Amino acid sequence: MAGIDSTIGGRIEKGRRRKGWHQRDLAERIGRSESWVSQVERGVIALDSVGLAERIAQVLGLAVDYVLAFDVRYAGAAVIAQSSRSHLLSPPSRRATAPDPESSEIVRRRTFTLGSLAGLTGAVAGLSPDAQAQVSRPAGGAVDQATVDELRSIGASYRRSYKSFPASTLVPVAHGQLQLVTSLKPKTQPPRLRNSLLAHMVEMASLAAVLLSLDLGDQEQADAYMDLGFRIAKEIGSAELSALILAGRAFGTSYGGDPEGGLDYALAAVEAAKRGASVRMRAWTNAVASEMYSSTGDEYGFRSSMEASRTLLSGSMDDERWGGIAWFDLSKADAYEGSDLARLGRFDEALPSLDQALNRLSPEMLRHRCTAFISRAEAHAGAGHVEQACEDGHAALDLVEQVQHRGTLRRVTDLHRTLRDNKTAGTRSLSEHLIDTRTLLKAIGSAA
Repeated sequence: MAGIDSTIGGRIEKGRRRKGWHQRDLAERIGRSESWVSQVERGVIALDSVGLAERIAQVLGLAVDYVLAFDVRYAGAAVIAQSSRSHLLSPPSRRATAPDPESSEIVRRRTFTLGSLAGLTGAVAGLSPDAQAQVSRPAGGAVDQATVDELRSIGASYRRSYKSFPASTLVPVAHGQLQLVTSLKPKTQPPRLRNSLLAHMVEMASLAAVLLSLDLGDQEQADAYMDLGFRIAKEIGSAELSALILAGRAFGTSYGGDPEGGLDYALAAVEAAKRGASVRMRAWTNAVASEMYSSTGDEYGFRSSMEASRTLLSGSMDDERWGGIAWFDLSKADAYEGSDLARLGRFDEALPSLDQALNRLSPEMLRHRCTAFISRAEAHAGAGHVEQACEDGHAALDLVEQVQHRGTLRRVTDLHRTLRDNKTAGTRSLSEHLIDTRTLLKAIGSAA
């Protein structure tokens, strides 16, 4: 692995120099010594953990898979295009105004077709041999536990990255992880390793599906990933992952125009979670059910589901079993509750919950803060607070520019339409910001 360590060290050094920092500057920011940084940059020693790599990537403004040199480790894995990194890591004022012909969105459209996904489906369906559907891999045999553990750790970091990374960055790497695991021939591994590899595939499929559905508006491909994930989750008998996929289905179905169907999926997720999922997964599926109840106008269902979610969050946790995307805690429960109340037309009651959510949500949870801001904007608008609604609309758009969340952009568009007849300075400013954000997202290929 010396070659990998040298590659990683060189990338860290390059990122540090781009910042204009000395080795001691980086060392202070990550809590290590200057000597340690020097040795890592020269490839003398390896990084201690994926968590440390995430920290270094964060302070240098780099993607963690680039720092960890996944493109070198795994030739078959999808990696983030440099153009995508530039769009992600530069402030809006410095972003390109014209689409890069090799942007990650275009690469995604070209490479991650339903046909390639069907190949992955065939490679794992029924756990029967299907060598032609698998990515070629040197003849070898069993995968060792350390490799599987590393993949699961990498997958967990990607799922956490949902809180702040744009869809055009995460969809390709999630698909690349699916291809990579398929190349390891999970069907031929011992049961424990096989199930762990397949669980990793479900987690990556669900991540890709949520991003495709809610961020990129590609429901057809999202459904294909959901189908793949649900098939594997059932195959390995995972209550955790079955609940995850069913809850993801609830969002796509409800916001695709069938709120009653979304509620059906959410209630199925709650039942699946009861059969052995982690406590946090059970809490989250109840919160999803509360949102689906509010979408159908059922206040009693909303309140009972939210109470169940909060009760679960107040008990002991078994977070080593959490297989969900990003995180779910009381700050997110506040956001769900406030958004649900606004959806039910209880705007004044919604505002304190959303205020509390935004106070509690950590700064790096960009996507969650983005949706909380638009929910509070909608609540302000419903309560007749036009200027406050516009202020929160601006805050939501600032975050949309970073995480490229198409769903929030659509909601801000709807908000503006309800407010524009007021013809205030705030509504005019929101209109200009909305146009600028649409133009930016179109330029980087993440919105139609």
